[in-house]
Amino acid sequence: MICDMHIHSCYSFDGTPTLEEICTVAMERGVGIIAITDHADMVDTGGYGVDAYYAAEPARLEAFAHLQPWNPGVEVLYGIEIGNGHDAKVATEKLMEGREFDYVLGSVHFLPDGTDIYKMPFASPEEIDGMWREYFASVLRLVNEGGFDCFAHLDYPLRKMEGKVSACTVEQYADLIDPILQALVKQQIALEVNTRGMYDWQQRVCPEDWVLRRYRELGGKYVVIGSDTHTVDYIGTGFAEAAAALKRCGFDSYTIYRKRQPVQIPLD
Repeated sequence: MICDMHIHSCYSFDGTPTLEEICTVAMERGVGIIAITDHADMVDTGGYGVDAYYAAEPARLEAFAHLQPWNPGVEVLYGIEIGNGHDAKVATEKLMEGREFDYVLGSVHFLPDGTDIYKMPFASPEEIDGMWREYFASVLRLVNEGGFDCFAHLDYPLRKMEGKVSACTVEQYADLIDPILQALVKQQIALEVNTRGMYDWQQRVCPEDWVLRRYRELGGKYVVIGSDTHTVDYIGTGFAEAAAALKRCGFDSYTIYRKRQPVQIPLD
């Protein structure tokens, strides 16, 4: 079964497709389970943070309420991607209070000082190195606090580094990544295999094989596959490559979440 656990709809500030459009394309591509993980960034993003999520939520709930009878061929999971939850703990607790999600992604899109990683110029090796060190320290704080099901796109900043780095790798920061993987295992939080790189400049899934192998060595067993698409164009894209990477690294199953509970699906 093909599952895509990271899809953004028109209820994300940077997403375009309706739920009906997403489901139609998913059926056409043989994707049986999808999770709609619209953004709720918990920092001030100039009107595109959690306030935008709240503003869209009534329409989002209504769309979900009418979706399943219309589309019985695809299981649609009610998810969310909470960005930088550790930087706004009270606001994050308020967001989670009284809301029932199938699946909660955690991510880091901003440095601790509020800098939007996606908009950084990465003008020098020193700036890049400093960013990585701040980013991985922030990720570790997020994972140690927990409260979510899966950590998204471990090498997220690489997306904006085409032509800025000599190699598409974060292996030079293995000493900073290892504590993150240990914390994921301790907290029983899944690691996402994000396939956006298959349709971006990296031309591979994230994270690299050495990260997946190390996560498994440490006892990690929950791995989730998601395209991170914001349009219908890439729904289900890269699933085969992600499954192949997991098999290479010793995994025999991958994970979906229903009602915040992990369900293992065999890769074969």
